[in-house]
Amino acid sequence: MKYTNGDIRRLGETIVKNNGIISDDELDLLQDYRKSYTEPLSATFNQLVEIKNSVGRDGIIAFRLKRIRTIINKVLRNPSMQLNRMGDIAGIRLILENQNQIYKALKLIETEFEISGKIRDYIKDPKRIGYKGIHVYVKDKQFGKRIEIQIRTRDFHNWSTLVEITDLLYGTRLKELGYENNPKFGEFHALMSSDLELSKVQANQVYELLHETNFISKLSQTFRRNNEKVKKQWHEVLPRSKYFLIESSTSEIPSLTGFVDYDKAEEAYFKTYKDDPEALIVLTAIQKPTFDQISVAYANYILSYHTFIKDIEPIIKTLAIEALEQGKIYRFKKIFKTYEELEANGILHIWTGKADIFVTRQKNRLLLSSPDKISSRKQKLIRKEIHSDLQLRIANHHKFISDIKPLIDGESIKSWICRSFLKRNGKRIKNRLKELEIEFKN
Repeated sequence: MKYTNGDIRRLGETIVKNNGIISDDELDLLQDYRKSYTEPLSATFNQLVEIKNSVGRDGIIAFRLKRIRTIINKVLRNPSMQLNRMGDIAGIRLILENQNQIYKALKLIETEFEISGKIRDYIKDPKRIGYKGIHVYVKDKQFGKRIEIQIRTRDFHNWSTLVEITDLLYGTRLKELGYENNPKFGEFHALMSSDLELSKVQANQVYELLHETNFISKLSQTFRRNNEKVKKQWHEVLPRSKYFLIESSTSEIPSLTGFVDYDKAEEAYFKTYKDDPEALIVLTAIQKPTFDQISVAYANYILSYHTFIKDIEPIIKTLAIEALEQGKIYRFKKIFKTYEELEANGILHIWTGKADIFVTRQKNRLLLSSPDKISSRKQKLIRKEIHSDLQLRIANHHKFISDIKPLIDGESIKSWICRSFLKRNGKRIKNRLKELEIEFKN
């Protein structure tokens, strides 16, 4: 379909005028405009792969065209903005290990590309909700298209995907609208993004929101539901797949499909959108993709694990000890139950965290299987890794309990209640671990 910049500008005006409702012909025009970024995006991506490799070979790099629904929503939020001037229709995300690598990558980008517009450094000046990263716009040499590059550390990226998971699980729009969309969740994410140690008041604020919204349970249930099935979908994609269509949902297992051909992947994306404009679906490409990489890059779509489960544990432990020090037994028990849930997830992840191993449970047995035959040597290695990880987790748990014991050694009724409570907890954990017999199923 042939079109001019004026056609695209008028399409944006129509979107605003009709409150986001557009005809089939207008939708086709919007899709053609999106796809016009494909070639310049791919060329820019290939250049950035070289920069990534020179700065941090272990980094993750992925690209995507902005989702149709997100484009429409952005036009509605910014009615004075011309659609043909929207700068982030094509985007590349570069996830590196640390801030030093980020600024090295930025210098190379400034050297090798024509920079278009202001570089936004949200590391030096984070958004109110806590977002950190660098956004730089470059202009493609051949087509003159503007491409957005986002550079983040893994920690910054993990925080960002947690915001998007919150949006999905609770129907918020924090990513689009920021802190003001939901100040309670906004403050929670702002605190979780902080490099500073949380004060007692802030730590309590975090816990109260987790408790009030049942956040840990909701997250855990979603991850447990998805892990094995999404992993199996990954192993069913074509070996040479470079493009991935991921559709997520609060109630269904995420859908992951691989494509060798980009045009076919775009056709599948567009068909899915037309069938359900509200579908949460993304089409992406990842350099040398692995399940671990796609799980990190799109944790908010894959929904099978998030580092938040591990990151929140020290805060919960500190709050539990503080509750005991203040003699608040009911509060201690409530917080400790949250810790138990985190602990259960941590133990489960020891088995499920391996990308090439599927885990199913039959009564008191865990059955471990793989798309490829598991040799005796590999079985032995897996058992050794699981045992080592499990021993470390048990040691950390014992250290936590040893920190608690001096606080409940007295003869008071409160001390007795706490000791009884912890004894029952200890039995539950011991029985849970005893029951989990590992069996390999080839």
